[in-house]
Amino acid sequence: MANLLSIARPYALAAFETAREAKELSIWNDFLDVAATMVNDKTVQKLLANPFTSSEKLFELFHYILSSYINTERQNFLLLLIQNKRLGLLPEISKLFHLYHAAFEKMSKVKIITAIQIEKEYKEKLSHSLSKRMGSDITLECEIDPNIIGGAIIKLGDKVIDGSIRGQLNRLREALSS
Repeated sequence: MANLLSIARPYALAAFETAREAKELSIWNDFLDVAATMVNDKTVQKLLANPFTSSEKLFELFHYILSSYINTERQNFLLLLIQNKRLGLLPEISKLFHLYHAAFEKMSKVKIITAIQIEKEYKEKLSHSLSKRMGSDITLECEIDPNIIGGAIIKLGDKVIDGSIRGQLNRLREALSS
């Protein structure tokens, strides 16, 4: 098992770095989960163990099943695994990817957008409060956008907390028009 993990580690790390840079962590997560489930299927395991199963047939099968997740990077990842006869490692690659993703989420970047410059003391309080609430270390990035009028917009990964005056006005306008 340890040997399989050491072989799977560079593939998982490459997948994670590619997903992180493209901001596609969740789709890579799903892609690897479905691919790992495929590999755990007894019929697919027989195909992988059969020396007469061609690389093209394996690619066609995985590409067909994973078609909703496929883009150039994920297709190339599959081709690399097939070329190196590493499709059987997909369950381990998926597990390691999840570990990298979880570790990444622990050190989160929080972006805060305000209409005016935030004082250092308030930044420290906000950083401490968010870190405590999320149970992870954070790096606070501040941006100024006078268009939000007042308040703040906080972005953490896929989550957005819009406490800006502009956002409140937009929500009020939507509520009144419905």
